[in-house]
Amino acid sequence: MRHPGGYACITAPDAPTQEFDTFTCAHCNGVTHVKARARPEDVGGLCRQCMGLICPRCVGEPCVPFLKRLDDMEARARFRAEVAARARA
Repeated sequence: MRHPGGYACITAPDAPTQEFDTFTCAHCNGVTHVKARARPEDVGGLCRQCMGLICPRCVGEPCVPFLKRLDDMEARARFRAEVAARARA
């Protein structure tokens, strides 16, 4: 991968240390380990709508970026809190 987003170093007492480049999926916020010089298609894909790298689980799913999901969850929580406050009044 040309421009990985992160780095992971996995150590275990009875196994050799493993090192991977990583990226965070733009849709589910999951971290994906990438082998050296891997193409985006080999580790998931590139979403053509949001232009973000996506993991294999999100390939073929509709484009809903993780930040949009967070905004929706926060708006829903604010709405529920407002409805509950008005119901008590």
